[in-house]
Amino acid sequence: MPATRLHRARLRRAERATSSLGHGGINLVPLIDVLTSIVFFSLLTYQGQALAALTSFDLSLPPTVVTAEEARTRNADQSLNLLLAVRVSADGVVIEHTAEGGFHREIRGLTPPALDTLQTVMAGIRARYPQNDDVLVVPTDDLSYDDLIHVLDRIKSARFGNVALGTRARVAPGAPGAPEGARP
Repeated sequence: MPATRLHRARLRRAERATSSLGHGGINLVPLIDVLTSIVFFSLLTYQGQALAALTSFDLSLPPTVVTAEEARTRNADQSLNLLLAVRVSADGVVIEHTAEGGFHREIRGLTPPALDTLQTVMAGIRARYPQNDDVLVVPTDDLSYDDLIHVLDRIKSARFGNVALGTRARVAPGAPGAPEGARP
């Protein structure tokens, strides 16, 4: 006996009503999508112990080839290797090097005039020690990325080619020699 159109519509409504009552009418697909996204981005941003132990990034240019004749013609003054470090914080810049009993210069702020002073001091060091092309830049954790880029740009303008980024050494809390309240 064929069912009428009205009868079939009532049957479909009854089936839908019983199926939605079984789980309360909550659609679980969006909830699963959100949880999957949270897990994915948590894994994506996980830095892990290996990245926390990383202390410097070597951004130096490829090495140059020195022939035996060039090595013989260099004098002792040209082979001087200067240890030059630039510590950058939100308060300013500290420039230090090891030649001739040491050098220490503080420049307050990261304003354009302070960055001009930084470039002038770095160009003076480069002129005094032309054989040195290495600079270690150590930014603090609270320094903005833009400020760091401005400092690196001024160092590059002073004609330093081998720039390495470093971080401050940290001691794990509870480790021997760690100060009270040390943060990881």
